[in-house]
Amino acid sequence: MKTLGNLAIAVAVAGSLFAALIFAEANSPGVDLGAVKFVLPMVLGSGLFTGLNRRAGNRKMPVANDVRKTELLAFPPRPGSGWIVVMREKSAATAALGYDVLVDDVGITQLMPKRFTMMTLPAGMHRLFIDVPGARSDFAVVPLDITVTPGAILIFAIRSSMGVMRSSLRFDPVADTPALRATLARMQLVESHG
Repeated sequence: MKTLGNLAIAVAVAGSLFAALIFAEANSPGVDLGAVKFVLPMVLGSGLFTGLNRRAGNRKMPVANDVRKTELLAFPPRPGSGWIVVMREKSAATAALGYDVLVDDVGITQLMPKRFTMMTLPAGMHRLFIDVPGARSDFAVVPLDITVTPGAILIFAIRSSMGVMRSSLRFDPVADTPALRATLARMQLVESHG
């Protein structure tokens, strides 16, 4: 349903631009826009349609208040479990896209830039994965298999590598330092679920 709505918006914008170019050409003596009046609206409309479809996968996620964030960043011990933190830094290339974070094939949250999530996981093997709703073959995602030990604090940053034909996303381990904890304290904590 969102796709049809996005198509309607793109067609309306492209049609309005086409009408404006025709009007400008008709009311400006000696101006002939030629193929531009056809090509420009098509390019704008298709680009807008693609962009809207990519953003359609974005969801509003609950953000923790400062008290809850401080409580969780103390990493309270949970018997037989470890803490996992996934953070998304600022990225100009994909800033408009939400990244779905999955653990063991279950979606736990969606991260926009400059946000992070954290959760406890039982000791054992787990798989982290990123899904980018609305992106077709633009992103190659490298899943990460991790071993959680009781009391462990594992922190990962979602990073991207831009290639000529494809961009890849991966989880990079990040050291748990006072500077990193200060960075997390400045970021918004998105509640995890699942």
